[in-house]
Amino acid sequence: MRTLLIDGDILVVSTGAALEREVDWGDDEWTLTCDVKEVKSTVLDTIKRLERDLDADRSIVTLSQGLTFRHEMYAGYKAGRGRKPVGTNEVKRWLIEEHGAKYKPGIEADDVMGILATNPRLVKGEKVIVSQDKDMLTIPGKVYRDGEIITVSPEEATRYWLMQTLTGDTTDGYPGCPGMGPVKAKKLLDSIEEGEPFWPVIVGAYEKVGLTGEDALMQARLARILHNDDYDHEKKEPILWQP
Repeated sequence: MRTLLIDGDILVVSTGAALEREVDWGDDEWTLTCDVKEVKSTVLDTIKRLERDLDADRSIVTLSQGLTFRHEMYAGYKAGRGRKPVGTNEVKRWLIEEHGAKYKPGIEADDVMGILATNPRLVKGEKVIVSQDKDMLTIPGKVYRDGEIITVSPEEATRYWLMQTLTGDTTDGYPGCPGMGPVKAKKLLDSIEEGEPFWPVIVGAYEKVGLTGEDALMQARLARILHNDDYDHEKKEPILWQP
């Protein structure tokens, strides 16, 4: 049994953006329009194609709705994002109410995928995350991106999460450690010997530029896509990562 965990945010937004049309009403009056029925049909066709191409038995689409715990933690989180395509909210409503798409209040589609991928009971059999979002490389398991399925080991997932903690993410709007680019971050992570605790090294990088361990912890929490152990299923809320 192979189940695809599909990033519905990317699927809906990319499909809607591709099908938006400009309408010129004359006298310099323009509007944007979108045939939402066409978007819905295209989304379903894409899901079916993915299932066929990846030899999957079923799919679970995950979505984000409203503000999340990261917005509450950090005012600049995703503050620079542009508008969503026309009809985005309607397509998401339709996927949830009519096609069983999954979302959890207060967390993102990425987090729902991360939880489902790392929970041994919620989804049986093999699970493949389908997302172009590089953040999903912080989740151990199988990820389909750039036309191939790759396997991310627990060690690789942790390393990528620490890279994000150090370098930040301009798309998501959190800065990471000032002056820390990918090359410098890789060199720092390479310096950590096997078995050596990584957190003091991360904190040291932040302190070196005049920040604190609390600053480092904030960035680590913003960068961390939730695993199953990072979510309280009874209280339905995230468990913030602790060193």
